[in-house]
Amino acid sequence: MLATNDAARSQNLARLTVESFTLSSDTARPQVDVPFHLIVTLHVRERVLEIDNLELPILAELELLGDERQTSAGPHGTLYRETITVAAHRTGTLTIAPATLQAIDARDGKPKQWYTNALRLQVGGVSREILRNDEHAALAVVGAVLRALLWAAGIACIAAIAVLVFRRRKPPLPLPVQAAAPQPLQAPRSRRDQLQDALTVLRADPTRAAAVRVRSAIWRMVGATDGETLGDVLHRPEASDARMRSLLIALERGAFTYDDDLDAAIRDACSALERSLGNL
Repeated sequence: MLATNDAARSQNLARLTVESFTLSSDTARPQVDVPFHLIVTLHVRERVLEIDNLELPILAELELLGDERQTSAGPHGTLYRETITVAAHRTGTLTIAPATLQAIDARDGKPKQWYTNALRLQVGGVSREILRNDEHAALAVVGAVLRALLWAAGIACIAAIAVLVFRRRKPPLPLPVQAAAPQPLQAPRSRRDQLQDALTVLRADPTRAAAVRVRSAIWRMVGATDGETLGDVLHRPEASDARMRSLLIALERGAFTYDDDLDAAIRDACSALERSLGNL
């Protein structure tokens, strides 16, 4: 699939005749926490040493475990194959966006953008997170029972001591109870305050962990939860503003991109936060 891009800078693009451009997986039903492979395959008529301006899809819902690229040229052109090793950590439907390629179409000399197909996979099995949650829930129940028994034993001891004390002396007159002073209501934090806090955190700590924390804070600000996908959040009414959509996408990239792209992704996220603040 391809689309013309008039804004492309043709002097930076290779001249290629694209024969095929596909995205596939070595399994249609991967298992949770079990590595599997995504495969990008490109065949062009020209003989070239390397393929530039090929962008992989953002794999925010997957853990990247490895990436292997192979380029082979022959009498019938060049075959490029990139194998990405990934793992899913939750079950359910997994949608992977297309990869893209920008080049000059050798057929008509125009700059264009090609797209692979998208993938829709069904992840099965039981995730480690669910097992950990079940274990934590069981431990929490045991802990609650033990605390309740300790509290009951403590209350029984205090009651016995109180009975002994009050039998030996006349109970004192009750003291007047002073009404507690009303606590001032704390004003809710504005959207500007939350965006400014997020920008301060990301500038002070430009790491992936900080990007994940800031992403969660902005999601809560628009009413989303950590269990939702980026696609779910972008469909919320609070994400209809173009600057907010750009900020959500930039934070998703900063939280889950590969290591070599992390610094640029965090800079883009900071710029998106600044634009959102400037819009308020």
